Amino acid sequence: MISDPASAPPRPELAFLRRRFKPTAASPAVTDFVAGRAEHPPRNHEVPAPAAQPAPTSSLDLSEAPIASVPSAPSAPKPRISVHSDRRIDADGHNLLGVTEPTVTLTRVQSGIGQLAIEAVCSPEVGDLRLGAAYELRDGSTSIVQLVGDRRFGPSAQRAVLVAGRDEYEHLRIDLRRCQELQRLAVYAFSESRAELVWGGTLVVTTYGGARIELPLETLHRGRAAVLLSIYNLDGEFVIRAEMETLLEGGDVREAARAYGYDRITWRDDRSPVG
Repeated sequence: MISDPASAPPRPELAFLRRRFKPTAASPAVTDFVAGRAEHPPRNHEVPAPAAQPAPTSSLDLSEAPIASVPSAPSAPKPRISVHSDRRIDADGHNLLGVTEPTVTLTRVQSGIGQLAIEAVCSPEVGDLRLGAAYELRDGSTSIVQLVGDRRFGPSAQRAVLVAGRDEYEHLRIDLRRCQELQRLAVYAFSESRAELVWGGTLVVTTYGGARIELPLETLHRGRAAVLLSIYNLDGEFVIRAEMETLLEGGDVREAARAYGYDRITWRDDRSPVG
């Protein structure tokens, strides 16, 4: 019996056992056991797991970098929306139209009872001023109404929505009993002799209840024709608007009608429609 393993003779028949595995570094627990410093080897030769190492970061990785807050630009103030408010007139009120306040809206009662009178209250110094209007009815038909000498233009007697006449002053009359037939009209003034008018006086619109709407004419430029006023029928209410536009030199009734969209009227000359 061999008492000292170090003095035992080599055993060549066991050499194949040394070639069946590659020696590896022993764990600390196994080393202690071999050296005799451990009484019992650890079960299953458990090897402690290495400590977790932080993942390397690239200098271009900005995922964890603090994001600097960029102050937002101040928002532009929202534009103020101007809401149109219709200007009305009392039953016996008085209203002056001008550049700053060019429109007024009649009520349904003022637009549908009696008649609407439009009168050019002017002195003889203005010249031979005549009053007329280009109109459009609901059915789309258009023409003019005016009185020049003994020639009267306007709708037929069966459709006499508005007529032109002359008493002390030139005037137009709108029959409001048939106001639903009238879509729009543009009131104009012109010189019967085709001379330049020296504008002055006032265009006066009077309702059946006595309300007055006045438009001074002295601010017009010299000329022989001008568009003074327009009236639109919006859902049974008449909107009256000051236009105050003198036509260019040579302009007459035909040009006044065409300038305001009455281009379906056919003409015999510059102030006489066909038919």
